[in-house]
Amino acid sequence: MSNAVSGTTSETNFAAENVGRHVLAYLQNVKATPLAQLDDFDEEGNATVGQVINVWIRLSLILTRRRPEIAVSSLMKHVLPVIGDVPLNKITRLRLNRLFNVLLADGKISEAKRVFALCKQFFGWAETQGYLAHSPLSSMKRRDVGGRNSPPRERALTDAEIWIFWHGLDLWDISEQCRWALRLCLLTARRPDEIVRARKEEFHLRIGVWRQGTRNKSARDHSLPLTNLMLICVNALIAASPKNSPWLVPSPLDAQKPLSRGAITQVIRRMLRAERGLGIEPFATRDLRRTARSKLSSLNVPNDVARKIMNHSLEGIDRVYDTHDYLPQMKQALEAFSDNIQGIISAPDYFDLRHKYEGESLHVPAISMLYMER
Repeated sequence: MSNAVSGTTSETNFAAENVGRHVLAYLQNVKATPLAQLDDFDEEGNATVGQVINVWIRLSLILTRRRPEIAVSSLMKHVLPVIGDVPLNKITRLRLNRLFNVLLADGKISEAKRVFALCKQFFGWAETQGYLAHSPLSSMKRRDVGGRNSPPRERALTDAEIWIFWHGLDLWDISEQCRWALRLCLLTARRPDEIVRARKEEFHLRIGVWRQGTRNKSARDHSLPLTNLMLICVNALIAASPKNSPWLVPSPLDAQKPLSRGAITQVIRRMLRAERGLGIEPFATRDLRRTARSKLSSLNVPNDVARKIMNHSLEGIDRVYDTHDYLPQMKQALEAFSDNIQGIISAPDYFDLRHKYEGESLHVPAISMLYMER
């Protein structure tokens, strides 16, 4: 019973970091209201958008989304205030496009696309259920709102850039939490929020395993072997964390809360944008994960092992029948990866390290802090 309560509290706290308390209160009210009361309107088409959205949240959104509060937050911010009181059968495509266009005019293209996707899902569900004769968005596609999506990012750090990233962290006045959390992001191929929300109890240092559980984007149970270089990072984070804090990377303002997800992202931005910055092409924290995955391929790690390290599902029928935990194979692959990174950061400088092509050297601007330290 206590574990269930603890899990519920943890989920609530996690949700509260993503959305406002008013969103959680709205969602909880929808959950607590009997369906017969939510769906208590006639069949003459007089129901408002807001009334039917509440039924949709209850019967679809809550059941199909891991984080329904994120969708509810967008609905409360962009949809319900504008068309929530309008009869559902009075909604036209023009009216909805005007709603999306307000976001596009403010340059919020991604948000406009997210709101469109939510609205299309809702109106499609309403048509299927019979609340609406025809969805006004049935023939529209995501690309019709703000154009086609941007191509996926391909940024990965080269060996020379990894050297600069690793040692550049020591040259900046940043917290030990941010310094070692960023390094751990690279070594473990984890997303930044998986690092900053890690609890100390997840790390079994004696056997060298990080038991993350289902606290990840895919909600799949996951364990990751820890290499010696990872353990250096973990131990540095534990040493920098107050003993009474359960978090591996606690907030400097309140040790009982994890570090903000944006804190380590902001560190990278500062280091890149400063007049005497790192002197390399811009990259984001998520590019560290891409760098790790690319490195695994360069080290000839089998694809199924690399997918397990990344906590991606296996391909084809293997995702159903292959239940092996792959821990021995992951450990071997991660040790090879850590050895590779150790070789890079142990180099006296970055001049002879591989950049984009074999034989090509990286040259940072003379104004770069690393140039001055050379």
